[in-house]
Amino acid sequence: MSAFGDNAVYSVIMGILLQSVVSGRITLHEFGVMSAIYANCLFLPYFMFAPLLGWISDYYEKRNVLIAGNLAKAAGAAIGCLGILFDVNLLMFSYLIIGCGAAVYSPSKYGIIPELNSESELVKANAAIEMTTVVSILTGFMGGGLLIDHLRPAACFMILIIVYALAGACNQLMARSGIRNRDLPLAGAFPEFKHAMRTVLTSRKLYACVFGTVLLWASAAFIRLNLQTWGQSVLQLKTMTDIALLAFWLSIGIIIGSLLTGKIFKTGVIRNAWKFGLLMGVVVCVMVLWHCHQALVIGELVLIGILGGIFVIPLNAEIQACSDTRNIGKIISIQNCFENGAMLSSSGIFWGLNKLSFSPTVTFLIIGGVLCLANVLWLKPLLKKA
Repeated sequence: MSAFGDNAVYSVIMGILLQSVVSGRITLHEFGVMSAIYANCLFLPYFMFAPLLGWISDYYEKRNVLIAGNLAKAAGAAIGCLGILFDVNLLMFSYLIIGCGAAVYSPSKYGIIPELNSESELVKANAAIEMTTVVSILTGFMGGGLLIDHLRPAACFMILIIVYALAGACNQLMARSGIRNRDLPLAGAFPEFKHAMRTVLTSRKLYACVFGTVLLWASAAFIRLNLQTWGQSVLQLKTMTDIALLAFWLSIGIIIGSLLTGKIFKTGVIRNAWKFGLLMGVVVCVMVLWHCHQALVIGELVLIGILGGIFVIPLNAEIQACSDTRNIGKIISIQNCFENGAMLSSSGIFWGLNKLSFSPTVTFLIIGGVLCLANVLWLKPLLKKA
């Protein structure tokens, strides 16, 4: 429900901007630039507050941190609603607060998995979490599109406040692990973060796994941003609901990939992960060069999602298996820091390509080409050494 809300809010904001494109108040080029700027509002807190986020996740019981994250998101949605009601543009500030809530939420969401599961169950547990998260992202993105296409913006935000409140109520019902590290005061948060950073950078296996997930999510952010402008300019889609359907098929692929990974792979099987990243880049290039029929585009998006799911889930499971449960929040906050820093960079590059008037087709070819080269020239040697 929490992931549903995050993506529904983004979709509602993009729907408001899309209405401005249709009415002629902003151009398609400006829409692409604003898409990147708003996406950064979600990524930025992960990057800026990483040392504090890791400390919070380990110092407090993770169940309680999850509740606090949802309350922060509800407050962000309330700010957006008030801005619309009083005709003040607070959308960016609203989404930034929601991003802060998401940044608090994420280390505990993934850090609680090894607290509640044995090491042998980590791949299956991560596959289940990834699958349900993707379903939530998918339904959130589509649900937000439907909301903004049929309701006033203020009503959309009111509904999302309720969603976040219900998500917090669900967290309250979770089993308590009782695990928390009260040995570390707040003053030690940054030194401990630096120590955990050295651990990630000096451990070959952690380094390879973290930067494998970084590569995947940087590419995913690029693909998601470009799908909107590509859907409008190349596929001639007109509504936010139609554009959201592109993300729907991509997400269906990730769900299938998650199911396959949970059944096929065991914790520690990561050596050949780069091959799935390489194939993902190839299919991205094929999609933009060969999209003569809607069914073909759907199949290509599903395949990209399948490959992405198989690529990232074993890497996440291995990171959890290699980390101490008392300090796993710091490791995951570092992973989030790198991932969201990479997504910020992706958004910045996407913004730059829009500024330079690169077409969405050329942008997709750049994404696919970089993904192929990075997996062959960078990730493959890293995983071999690990």
